[in-house]
Amino acid sequence: MSPDKEIMDFVFAEQHPSGGVTLLIDGNRRKDPGIQRWVMDVTRTWADAKTEFVTLSELNRRREVAERQGRGLNQGVSEADLSNRDVSVSQDKVISYMRLGNDFNASDIHMEISGDRKICIVQLRIHGELEVVDEVKDVEGMTLASTSYLSMCDVREQSFFAGREQSGRIDAKFARRAGLYGARYEHRPTPDGLIVVMRLIPDDGDNIPTLPQLGFLPEQIKLIMQILRMPEGMTLLTGPTGSGKSATLRVFSDIWLKLTGGKKRLLTLENPPEGRIPGGIQTPVMPEDNSPEAISRAWSNGNASALRLDPDAILNGEIRDLYSLLAAIFASETGHLVLSTLHTQSPIGSLRRMEHFGIDRHLLADAALITGLIGQRLVPLLCEHCRVPWEVKVPELDEETRARLEKYCSVAGLCEPKNLFFRNYEGCEHCRKTVPLTGRIISRGVTGRTAIAEVVRTDARLMQLWLSHGPSVARKYWVNQGGITRRMHLLRYLAEGLVDPLEGDLICPLDEDDIMDCEVPDGK
Repeated sequence: MSPDKEIMDFVFAEQHPSGGVTLLIDGNRRKDPGIQRWVMDVTRTWADAKTEFVTLSELNRRREVAERQGRGLNQGVSEADLSNRDVSVSQDKVISYMRLGNDFNASDIHMEISGDRKICIVQLRIHGELEVVDEVKDVEGMTLASTSYLSMCDVREQSFFAGREQSGRIDAKFARRAGLYGARYEHRPTPDGLIVVMRLIPDDGDNIPTLPQLGFLPEQIKLIMQILRMPEGMTLLTGPTGSGKSATLRVFSDIWLKLTGGKKRLLTLENPPEGRIPGGIQTPVMPEDNSPEAISRAWSNGNASALRLDPDAILNGEIRDLYSLLAAIFASETGHLVLSTLHTQSPIGSLRRMEHFGIDRHLLADAALITGLIGQRLVPLLCEHCRVPWEVKVPELDEETRARLEKYCSVAGLCEPKNLFFRNYEGCEHCRKTVPLTGRIISRGVTGRTAIAEVVRTDARLMQLWLSHGPSVARKYWVNQGGITRRMHLLRYLAEGLVDPLEGDLICPLDEDDIMDCEVPDGK
């Protein structure tokens, strides 16, 4: 190895957006003659370059950030060359869809391949809505699917089978070319073809949002901070697919790491690892196959290994079966803080869901075992430049819809129908986006999504009511203690004109609290 190559792991030329250059050098090697020669060579071109001695971990972090943003000078390969090198035409097209998804903050890529119609429709899920971004022949669509699975996934089966479901994980080297952290692949046959979905995992580890940015209310944030300060117990983020659970889980992890000042260890068990968590140690749980025996063995081995790695907190990426649930319970019972997600309708309803997995309900009713239950959904945010006010929209509403809005959006001191705004489905120059591949106009009238949530800090009374009277009574007790329901959270957005009540009603029924209302037994 030449001297120049020997020192490249310990130096990096970081270009700033302003045009300046900083030469980052591992402080332990500042006297290395090879590094001194490298500095002299670089400063011949960049005479104003500044030198900064940093730790090796800081150098690597800034190198990763700069390379993702195309600001590194010493890679020796241009970004264009990197995108085209060792990439087939089909791979490049898949990467272009992934890059487009990243640019538009899409959560998924859908490819609907139809042999009868001889077409493959490519869609992006943007702000929770599917938008068509391209159409190709069905044969090309099948080629894109097989290419994605066979040559772009690093976790997969040996062969591509269009006749049955298959799962995979896009190799990080392809995801990075699209500016992503990673992507999950899934396909399933249809009567005349195939449906392919790739879940896009953004690389937001260096720009993790805050709880207010996610949409949580001050009262909810206060409870979350109380839960995350507890030394042990399980906290679950619940909701359906695409409700933002994984993103919130990463935010919780970041908060916990900051609360502990970086002096505690956060270890993850993920199948597979998803978004990057700076400061955490992320590890995969990799079953040999999809058989119950292999899954059970993988989680059992992973949990046993994790507990021997001296963690203070364990992030269990997703509870999807009995085995991952048992791993989370064992970790919580042994005195660790456990963070995880669970697909279910409501936070308190997650107790019944875990019972259905096969866990004894008396164990689940321990408020020291399960300390926090957070349920969330995502609602689209209106474009403030073209949203439609109540007085303009109301003549278009049928009598039943108007009566529903007037009844359930009238809450004294919180919301009035006259303050409601509605979506403009034509959009405007501020919210409309153009797909470069096809020139299609998408994203009309909305600019993003925000959370509506329920944050439950469990206590012995709530758990006892769930055990003896069921989830509705336990929920009512929580509300009586000051709990903010997701409908109440939604009403705050409606009062501020941030969300269309008709779209909000589809995500959180406006009459949900009335339907769930019930009597709490005496002794509350």
